[in-house]
Amino acid sequence: MNETITKRDVHQPLGRRAHTLPPAAIAFLWSRTGRLKEAWEVVQALGNWSAAGIRPDRGGLRLTLGDVRLGHLLWNGRIDLPFGPEAAEQLVAEEMAIRDPSGSHTGRVVFDIQTADDVNRALWLFRFAYLIGDPS
Repeated sequence: MNETITKRDVHQPLGRRAHTLPPAAIAFLWSRTGRLKEAWEVVQALGNWSAAGIRPDRGGLRLTLGDVRLGHLLWNGRIDLPFGPEAAEQLVAEEMAIRDPSGSHTGRVVFDIQTADDVNRALWLFRFAYLIGDPS
């Protein structure tokens, strides 16, 4: 991999600075996960989407596209996606994701990025979240 995590400032939304953690801190957190390469591929792909917002927090990265909240990429490589109950049920039935283990949100699903193949599914889930997302 030719790029380092601190080379490109992808956590900045277009036109405004949403800087809560310095790039070195983000690099340190991601270096503590065994899924750095796969998670970074997702971050890079989402960072190339027009109007993408990627903001670090203590649990991972919050991902938005315009006014639509896409989900959350946790430091352990798990993505947490908010869907309505019907869409979540369909994703679980088709084994595209699993229910939120905490059970606190009826429409929330999660997916663990573990392999290179999982990167494509994660990006598909984020696209789906955008297409059916509610910008309110």
